[in-house]
Amino acid sequence: MSDVTNAETQAATLGEDTAPGETMIELQELTKRYPGQETPAVDRLTLEIPKGEIVVFVGPSGCGKTTSLKMINRIIEPTSGHIIMDGEDVTTIDPNQLRRRIGYVIQQIGLFPHIRVGDNVATVPNLLGWDKDRTRARVDELLDVVGLPPDQYRERFPKELSGGQRQRVGVARALAADPPVLLMDEPFGAIDPITRTRLQNEFLRLQEELQKTICFVTHDIDEAVKMGDRIAILQEGSRVAQFATPEEILTNPANEFVEDFVGTGATLKRLKLTRVREVEPTEALTGIVDEDRDVLRRRFEDSEWTAMLLLDEQRRPIRWLRGTDLRSSRPVTEVGVRARAIVEPQATLSDALEEMLLGAAGVAIVVDKRGAYQGLLDVDDIITAIQTMKDAQAEFYRAAKLVDPEAEGAV
Repeated sequence: MSDVTNAETQAATLGEDTAPGETMIELQELTKRYPGQETPAVDRLTLEIPKGEIVVFVGPSGCGKTTSLKMINRIIEPTSGHIIMDGEDVTTIDPNQLRRRIGYVIQQIGLFPHIRVGDNVATVPNLLGWDKDRTRARVDELLDVVGLPPDQYRERFPKELSGGQRQRVGVARALAADPPVLLMDEPFGAIDPITRTRLQNEFLRLQEELQKTICFVTHDIDEAVKMGDRIAILQEGSRVAQFATPEEILTNPANEFVEDFVGTGATLKRLKLTRVREVEPTEALTGIVDEDRDVLRRRFEDSEWTAMLLLDEQRRPIRWLRGTDLRSSRPVTEVGVRARAIVEPQATLSDALEEMLLGAAGVAIVVDKRGAYQGLLDVDDIITAIQTMKDAQAEFYRAAKLVDPEAEGAV
């Protein structure tokens, strides 16, 4: 290692991209040494985390990312260094008081199995001495926010929930006292891929409304690109290899370590940066379930479409119908193919592409947060987005007079 200090090295990797915005959390040479170990688990970590953003800590196993996260709320006490939160040095205050100001979500969820869902969510408000009416109102509000109707789920025990539902309760509990800061340690890591994608998208939608300051740990660079406003790529000892926006990391990695960690296929990874809401959807041929059958058939026959998307009374997609289905005597809800590949505006184009490949129609149906139909995306939309990103990258490299690695066949 050179004689440049780690703090200086980290500062050099931050770049211009981190300057704007008010700082919520500042880590000043945060260090953790364990007895009997020659090298520190975390070595003088220096980082400024902007207010209202999701900052993702990502890196190889053993790099100290979870240790760094746990030092922020002092589940692990730092050996040295300082934690400045909203202008206050919290390194020496009562850690129990500090933790009540910080929401914490972990991979294992950590719900209390012997108490009901509502009481789990109410844990911190009860510790803070909230009255019963205020606590119950907050519990019901948050269960509704995370998609668990309180009348159905408040009185259940954790064992009666699926893994995805338990994780939602964990998020609701972390938000119960309306903390300004959330710490999330691989929160979606132990969930099946389909549920994981849905929870990621729902959480991003929630963050648009709440604007919390979030430190998020993952080992998955794809998840980091999707979830993070900024990404801190950490090397051994939580040394910062690069701290920048996902776009900057994908197009301009700071060094060889970052290049190797991000891997090839940066263009496809950037599909995780573009949201469905950024692409103008195509209008499908639609019909409402309670419309007259002859009206639906005439509309289909007068169009150039090969299928009609059937919607329910709330305009939620139900089924794809072809001409033979509309000429059948069976109810329209029993013919055709079930509408699949449904995405919300906060989903990424990568999510939409995956849904297209899994669905039978070759398109993704865009719906709003209530599930009402908004339009369609097809493969051509994805190809256009990829080409736009490739053109933008080529322009960046031309402006910077650099060699475009993807032009060299690195995709």
